Amino acid sequence: MNHVKRPTIVTFHSAALILASVFAMASEALAFPVSPSTLSYSASSTTPMPPSQTVRFKAAGKKSLVPRTWTASGDAAWMSVSPASGTISSEQDQIVVQVNATSMSAGTYSGTVRITIGSQANAVLVTMNVAGSVTPTSTGTATPSILLNPTSLSFSGVQGGPSPLARPLTVSNPTGGTLTWTLTETAAWLGLNMVSGTTTTETDSISASVSTSGLAAGSYSTVITVAASGSSNSPQAIPVTLTVTPPTTTGTATLTWTANAEADVSGYNVYMGTTPGMYGAPVSVGNVTSYTVGNLNGGITYYFTVTALNNSGSESLHSSEVNKPIY
Repeated sequence: MNHVKRPTIVTFHSAALILASVFAMASEALAFPVSPSTLSYSASSTTPMPPSQTVRFKAAGKKSLVPRTWTASGDAAWMSVSPASGTISSEQDQIVVQVNATSMSAGTYSGTVRITIGSQANAVLVTMNVAGSVTPTSTGTATPSILLNPTSLSFSGVQGGPSPLARPLTVSNPTGGTLTWTLTETAAWLGLNMVSGTTTTETDSISASVSTSGLAAGSYSTVITVAASGSSNSPQAIPVTLTVTPPTTTGTATLTWTANAEADVSGYNVYMGTTPGMYGAPVSVGNVTSYTVGNLNGGITYYFTVTALNNSGSESLHSSEVNKPIY
């Protein structure tokens, strides 16, 4: 009875997903905009650290389907970049570039800030003009400031479906001193894994998550307020939006599996259920290697396995189980 080898389900697939993958790969080849492309600073003995400047950038294309990691760094010891890394999809991200002419002689200095997203990189030319020698001073205290990345958050989910993935956000302090920050929000559907912290030169990472449980279809919005006593730009606000869409009424699932190599295989059975490991009556699909199940009810996760049959009617063990949620 069990001498027929079990088939192996290769994957679920759909033309839409395949096309989306092709689009994502094509987008990787595009350059991404950076503004501005040059930065210029003037420093002196009275202003060894001129005001920081911001560089903004977006991923290539109109909209990235998958968040990608980016990095940013400067090639000179007298410049600093914050934050040094992050993730980007469709939003505009930014970095703050700070220069420090302390202990430097008069003259013009040049450097480069390099921003990299995946395999693509853009360079921002940085120039600092130093008037007279700048010696260290013990007077004065740096004023901290708040730098957020990203500056807004958006989530989308399906009513009755799984909650969207959590999104990261960072708080950093590009201007020196000690930044003691707090985060506040009032929406019951939004959660933060940290609500307070202290940062000097490091970047603090926070995870923002939302729950669609019990929410009706519609649009929801709130604001995360970031406050820091003594900061030069407190408070700051991060708008958060959540879009909950109605579940689909029906759906389909396409199964594809590797053909059994035995010569006497006569066909395959597809098993389906709504609970892992528990299936209804088999559906005989003939001697094919793919099958599409239609009229699946929305808001339900379906589980599938496949068995092979030989000419004598003997059935193999079940394949590994796969599942597909219909939302």
